[in-house]
Amino acid sequence: MRLLEALILALPPIAATANTHWPYQRYVIPDITSDPHKHGKLEFADSDPPNHFIEWLRSAVKSDQSGTLRQPFKGDKIPRHVRSFEELWDHIQLPEAPDNATHRPIFTRPTFPIPPTNQEALRLFADIGYPVDPLCTSDKTKWFYRTVDGSCNWMETGNTTYGQLGAKRSRDYDQYSYKDGYNQPRDGPNPRAVSNAFFKRKQRLYYEHTPLLLGLIEFIMHDVTYSEDSTTEYIDVPVPPDEDIFPKNTTFRVWRTERVPGTGTSPSNPRENANQASTWLDVSSLYGSSTEVSRALRSFEKGKLLTSPGSFLPFNTMGLPMRTRPGVDPKSLFAGGDPRTNEDWVMLAVHTLLLRDHNRMCDLLAEQHPEYDDERLYQTVRLAMSAKFALIANSYQMAYWQTTGADAMPWPRDDGFPLYRQMYDENALEINPIHLYPWPLVTKGGKPMVASAEMAVVYRFHEFIVASFPLKDAKNNTILEKSTFESAFDSNGFIEAGLENILRGIVATDIPNFKSGVDESFRSAGQYRGSPFDIVTWSIVHEREQGLPTFNEYFRAYNSYDPAVVIPIRERFEDFSSDPEMVANLKRLYTHPDEVDLVVGCQLEETNFPGTTVPSSALIISLFSLFGLGNSDRFSVGYSIMRCILVDKPWDCTPSNALDELFWSPKPTEHFPRARWLNTFWLNELDFQAHGTNLLWRLITENSDVDCLQKNPLFPYDPETNPILCSLSPASPNVPELILTAIQVILTLYKEHQGSFISFLVGLITLVVWIVYQVQTNPSGLPPAFYGWPIVGVALQFQSDPSGLLLKGMRKWAEDVFGLKLANQIQYVVTSPADMQAIVEDSKYEVKFSLHEFLRSINFDLIVGKTNFETDLHTKLIRNNLMDSETLAGFAETAALACDLFHTREPLLEGDEKEKHYDDLIDYLNRYITFVMSRCIVGPDSFDDEGLLKTFLKFNDDAVNAMGLASLLPSPLRFIAGLSIQKDYKAIERVLIPAVERRRSQQSSDVNFLNFILPVIDIDKDAADMLAIVVFGGLTNLQATMSSTFLDIINQPGLQEQILNSLGGAAIGNLSSNRSSSWASLRSAAFESLRLSGPVTGPARAVMEDVPLPSEPSRRLPKGQAIALTAYYHHRQPSAWGADAEEYRWDRFIKEDPPIGSDKFVSWGLNTPHMCPGRWFALQSIQIMVKALLEKYEFVQDRELPDSEKYRYSSGSVLRNPVGVKVLRRS
Repeated sequence: MRLLEALILALPPIAATANTHWPYQRYVIPDITSDPHKHGKLEFADSDPPNHFIEWLRSAVKSDQSGTLRQPFKGDKIPRHVRSFEELWDHIQLPEAPDNATHRPIFTRPTFPIPPTNQEALRLFADIGYPVDPLCTSDKTKWFYRTVDGSCNWMETGNTTYGQLGAKRSRDYDQYSYKDGYNQPRDGPNPRAVSNAFFKRKQRLYYEHTPLLLGLIEFIMHDVTYSEDSTTEYIDVPVPPDEDIFPKNTTFRVWRTERVPGTGTSPSNPRENANQASTWLDVSSLYGSSTEVSRALRSFEKGKLLTSPGSFLPFNTMGLPMRTRPGVDPKSLFAGGDPRTNEDWVMLAVHTLLLRDHNRMCDLLAEQHPEYDDERLYQTVRLAMSAKFALIANSYQMAYWQTTGADAMPWPRDDGFPLYRQMYDENALEINPIHLYPWPLVTKGGKPMVASAEMAVVYRFHEFIVASFPLKDAKNNTILEKSTFESAFDSNGFIEAGLENILRGIVATDIPNFKSGVDESFRSAGQYRGSPFDIVTWSIVHEREQGLPTFNEYFRAYNSYDPAVVIPIRERFEDFSSDPEMVANLKRLYTHPDEVDLVVGCQLEETNFPGTTVPSSALIISLFSLFGLGNSDRFSVGYSIMRCILVDKPWDCTPSNALDELFWSPKPTEHFPRARWLNTFWLNELDFQAHGTNLLWRLITENSDVDCLQKNPLFPYDPETNPILCSLSPASPNVPELILTAIQVILTLYKEHQGSFISFLVGLITLVVWIVYQVQTNPSGLPPAFYGWPIVGVALQFQSDPSGLLLKGMRKWAEDVFGLKLANQIQYVVTSPADMQAIVEDSKYEVKFSLHEFLRSINFDLIVGKTNFETDLHTKLIRNNLMDSETLAGFAETAALACDLFHTREPLLEGDEKEKHYDDLIDYLNRYITFVMSRCIVGPDSFDDEGLLKTFLKFNDDAVNAMGLASLLPSPLRFIAGLSIQKDYKAIERVLIPAVERRRSQQSSDVNFLNFILPVIDIDKDAADMLAIVVFGGLTNLQATMSSTFLDIINQPGLQEQILNSLGGAAIGNLSSNRSSSWASLRSAAFESLRLSGPVTGPARAVMEDVPLPSEPSRRLPKGQAIALTAYYHHRQPSAWGADAEEYRWDRFIKEDPPIGSDKFVSWGLNTPHMCPGRWFALQSIQIMVKALLEKYEFVQDRELPDSEKYRYSSGSVLRNPVGVKVLRRS
């Protein structure tokens, strides 16, 4: 009874684990239409999520040259095992005795409002690098929090208005290109003619991003820049003679930008334009940049903002200056911090989410600090929101990085600084997030970077604008297609459409790419705010009327600073474009290349900035400036997170603002009353552990009823790289599932109660069988199947005799599709070329059939680790480094040296022995393969450790067993398969972690796989685990294929000598993935052994939706099961290989290789993106190892095995039957 009570008490936590707080309680589902309650799988079910912030900090501390970062940590380092912020505190090296600074007066922080504390500010900012203006320090509200208008962010005496509302816009290179030098707009061809010539949408080029990116761009631009129109000055633009859309008498009226009063009077006092938004990333589009707007949007209760019913933005009943169109009352629109709040529903969706998130975080902060009043809650959350928004902006800029190919953005990509490293041609050690405020790199002439006039015009990316977007319901059905243009100034329509329907729609489609041209609904709008409108004409007119430089003028100034990325000056019109039509238009409209407008030159740019998908010139003016202003911000999240390490120390830290205070919680001790440490709750809330890359997903799911969407909503769904994640927990399991889950608890208890527990366990399993067992019949429309026993199906037969079960099915159902019911799924075996072609055709997007999900079902995630499995990093490393001929040649030399060393250390004949008999060579061959693979993968250090080699072999066996157990164990018991594997990892890590550490400081000169791992994986434990995974990949392939190649050769009398004679001219230098006459015979023999040693089932895929069989449309493959080919069957078909298809014929591939990837030869998979990436490495390794053996010894088997006796099959592998062998030394 005590055991039963323990079981009952243990069951509730099983269900409760799904309800733990963020981070990472998310569930992966196959696609957006899947039921997460039935198909949801915990994102990090089998391992802890990585903490990338700690990994980054560990790396930074390790590479710190000054000692500033290392000083606070014990031993000047952060140990590899530290994975949490709490653990990190235990490695802070507190001084033995407090220093003098500890005895400074402790400044208390009363609740807001706070009285002036000028002396505290002077002390805190004593080393800021410039004289601090008393206007800012005399009032704590001006330096401890953000001011409403952005003033006192830069606190230098006399310059506190930098970035403030109403301040003049800076110019990147102080260029003024007015016609008269100070006021009149620069001349140029008709702006509408320019728009028609260069910006028409001729084709919509696909860009792998969703319209959410468009909404984010709009919100960011509205946050940092806003130009008010003049009420008296305008420019009329008549349509050109060749206009084909508007009537010939149409005129566009474009109002000039309001000037800063008193400017524009002479060349020494040129016209300046005011920025009517604060220039910082302070989310002013939400909060407002003026006291009037800010106060109108606040509820003054618990720090929250006003909302309308349903938690939408408040309606503009307070009469704020909101932009509208004729006939729409501004009071019927939403009120926001920016006049452009209502310009389209995509941006409104982003705005609504941020509003809700502010109010949500107010509740979180109030719960932690009930003593905070409304003002303090509002001001603190406002800072937290701007920090979160900066991290979201980081994920936004990452949306432009090119992540594959030779031009990929270099690592690290997710710390916010790759663009600057590219711009200045520096590495991650030179430019990274660790720096003091102010950072010289983002100051110009000693002043902070702010949104420039050039950025405000160029950074609009109008080509991204979609003509329309779908509204989708909870079942992913399209309700309607909404015109983007028509969604403007329609707040009631936004509410009626539903935020969730809009969000589901905009993350389910894509946007046009650069060079697509601008959609006509915005380039040729009939009425916008009461008159004809062309968004491009407006940009060109504003460029000229603000006196901005032309393209060549701007980049001559830019190039004069000797940047790493130079923009060539266009000396000829042909230098702008390779398109003859564009060149002809340039010559028609302009008289000289120096006259070409800035936005036109950027539009025609054909070279992308290195590592990105953005044209170079546009990126330099836009993203570069955005990055600079973000890091010029005194309240930057990067400065606050390092406050108590770089400026102060953890044992003596005083926050300089409320964000510092939020991130660094008091942790006083007897001797260190001002000690502070990182606040885990708020760092998790801001997703520091993932560099903020989850924040957009969370912004949607935490502030709407959308529970499931792709991991990065800026990109379309992809089952491999961008899967669907759900925020809700799976529903409670049914009775059988609950009891099966209880078995997990029972097995744990069994360790403590082995004796008396047996009868109870047997009884419970009997109960499970009774509940689960039911008569299974073949459902209508499905292929027939062997269903077998309850729970396990035919898994026991499949384990013991898979080939016999396969042939039984082939005979019973006349080689048609049939299923094998295993414990966790039904595997349907297909043989028809039409069915196999369906897998090939679906392989690019894997909508119907998924390799990834099939591998999960056979416990591959338990073998390679959850994080690695989800990122597929091991495959990417292999694919990137084992496919080119030069690298393969290097591995060939390494393998050859390893073969020689193995034969020296483990000779088959000792001393003067001339011959010796062995009962079996299988174990010897496995040790041989492991030794060579370990040398090729691990490198020269520790690869030959005896314990390591034994563990590699054990790991391989345990992994194969784990895949086999997948057919026997129901899903709740999958953990059993991973128990021995975790022990193997720990044994491997004990040897390889020290080896990896040594290799980081001393690179190997030869070619080995660790060379490719070190630059990508920064954590030594993870690098060691990756070595184990790659060695396993080599062993699991070569144990069957290399052994079979060798044993097939020595099994056929006379063939050894024939192969050896053919290798007379064979050398490592002429071995390659291409055919070589010197190696042709051995290569052919290897391919023949590959053909005949194929597994009973495989390759395979998980079925992601009900799929009609192409070969028999009346039948369907059911969703949630698996489809499998059978190499064993296909490779023995006379229709493919002739009458001798089941016989070994070593010279079958002398003249040409087999049709790799076709249904005739599937050993390395079908011809899809998932074909085995290490195939050529495996093939050359087989040839090198077999050649080395044959050259050293002669082998005589006790008897010649017929093909029917060579192999032993299991569900997870193909093994060779033992046979006695006499070994003779060759002279």
